[in-house]
Amino acid sequence: MAALCVALVGLADIHLSETRTPAEAVVTVKGIMASKEDFFKDDRVQTLLRQHNLRVEVTTRGSREVALEVINSAGDEYDFAFPSGQPAADLIKNHRRQNGMYQRTNELFSSPIVLASYREYADALALENIAIPQQQGSGPPLYYTLNMAEFIRRGELDQTWTGLDAGVKNGNRILAHTSGVCRSNSGATYLGLVAFVKNNGNPPQTEAEIDRLAQEIQPLIAATGMPEAGLFNSYVTPEGKSQGPIVVVYEHQYLNYQIDHLDRFEVLDTDRVLLYPEQEFQTDPEFISLKPGPADKLAQLLATDEALRERMMQLGYRVFDATDTVGSNQLFRYLEGQAIPAPRRTDATRAFLPNLDLLESLIRKAGRCSQ
Repeated sequence: MAALCVALVGLADIHLSETRTPAEAVVTVKGIMASKEDFFKDDRVQTLLRQHNLRVEVTTRGSREVALEVINSAGDEYDFAFPSGQPAADLIKNHRRQNGMYQRTNELFSSPIVLASYREYADALALENIAIPQQQGSGPPLYYTLNMAEFIRRGELDQTWTGLDAGVKNGNRILAHTSGVCRSNSGATYLGLVAFVKNNGNPPQTEAEIDRLAQEIQPLIAATGMPEAGLFNSYVTPEGKSQGPIVVVYEHQYLNYQIDHLDRFEVLDTDRVLLYPEQEFQTDPEFISLKPGPADKLAQLLATDEALRERMMQLGYRVFDATDTVGSNQLFRYLEGQAIPAPRRTDATRAFLPNLDLLESLIRKAGRCSQ
């Protein structure tokens, strides 16, 4: 497999039972991170790290909570931080730079923000030309392109799913459910995406624009308060459809679910689908070493170990390499090799968040955050 220029982080608790000589002493690395903990809970990843005598202890928070905790505690407790997106990483890096504190950053992979839904809801949107199926082969489509401006407009009109008159019996308003915008990267990023769309395809540039957009968007943010992983875990349960017809997640979560579903049941779950907003926003998690030593060693391993980097891709991440800076082509080839259709985007517009100070202001005002 082509070499990938990647770095990664952390792991859930690994308990080692075998006896080791002093030369094989286990190095413990402590970190604080957000939704990408699912990578480090993977049994294969744990085994690969164990072979390198690494044990990683992780404290899990929402991405914004990761940043605030590291800033407020000066990071003394942790060797690394791993928020799920750029805004929280920038908060940490700016604080440490201003205070002359150690930091070393590695970009690992990307995963777009997407909306996970169910076929009956996606098809109801398609009948209204709000969503367009992406055809892959002869089977039912797994992926749809979503007209975000029209989707937002229907929510602003208080239209319900039943009101679409497409056979969907659900009196809930047409909205996307997110993790709490005050704490999670996916929730805050979706908030920024809605602001970008409502501001005519431009990130807000002034505090006056932030005030206006926060007031307009606040009723559209159906935040659940769940952790990012908890929201997706609810989506894949039988009760998920009634709890949230559309939820904001990361692409890798859905792809990993389909890979696992195919492995266990030998068929894809064609009832669960993805809606890709026309305005695409890639989230780029960053691994930030807060101290020299073990965290840097772990990052170097994850940047160079072919088995670990391949496992990232197998879990649905778009892993960077020198020829494919977004990591899409490798991932799509892998999916097709597993008989899983790959999403095809030819018409995506790149979305941009406002600058960090304005984004923080938007989060606090639209999310009514305490800090």
